[in-house]
Amino acid sequence: MTLLTSLLFTWLAVFGEVTVELPSAEEQIQESSDTGDTIVLLQGMGRGCASLWVLDTRLQSAGYRTLNFPYVAHSRSIEEMALQFLEFLRERVEQFPYHIVAHSLGTLIARAAFEQELPPGLGRVVLIAPPNEPTGLLRLLKENPVYQWFTGSSGQQVASDEFYENLPPPPVEFAIIAGDRGQEFTLTEPNDGVITVASTRLPGMADWIVMPHAHNFLANSRRVAALCVSFLEKGSFNREEVSEERAAGEQPREYREEPSP
Repeated sequence: MTLLTSLLFTWLAVFGEVTVELPSAEEQIQESSDTGDTIVLLQGMGRGCASLWVLDTRLQSAGYRTLNFPYVAHSRSIEEMALQFLEFLRERVEQFPYHIVAHSLGTLIARAAFEQELPPGLGRVVLIAPPNEPTGLLRLLKENPVYQWFTGSSGQQVASDEFYENLPPPPVEFAIIAGDRGQEFTLTEPNDGVITVASTRLPGMADWIVMPHAHNFLANSRRVAALCVSFLEKGSFNREEVSEERAAGEQPREYREEPSP
């Protein structure tokens, strides 16, 4: 793989699609009854809290209080960021129960935090496009100096099999949302452009669903936001939220979407 190709794939892996499905004016001014619950959001690598603004807005419209955990992955290990996340929970969460909705690298920070004692009151967890094993792309880029400079120690961790073997699953009910609008340059299986669909599954998950979006576009989808709300409220995804989106787009591949035993 040439340096130019490596740089291209690094850019795609970190930044993904730039298309944003903005909340409608109706969604932004919608009045919802306050659930009393808090949702803590964690964004993906190199993205910033603003990358989850669309999802954040929709969750607030559903009546949740939201908090965004800010982190910079470049110079810190995932364990260091997990400790910062725990401190953030202790200092900022004031309404209970609280839930966690994390995207991409944020899912790994949350799982690393589960090795420690969390503040009481955790409800449910939604993991969006979780990288539960190194992809072939990451294995190829692991020794690339540009990738090493750009992603720092956390970039080396996510490219290591050993790192994932030691990560615990969430200690509460959790669900996973995967995407299947990917690429065939480095991944031959169904994927979201960065990780394979199959690799998103985790033992013990209460629900799992595949949506027709690429890795970074998942968090901007209106129906992904609705799926998050339905799981946080009822412990399962409302698949009626999916039917309209599936009908409007390309017909999806068939997946077994039942939860793990």
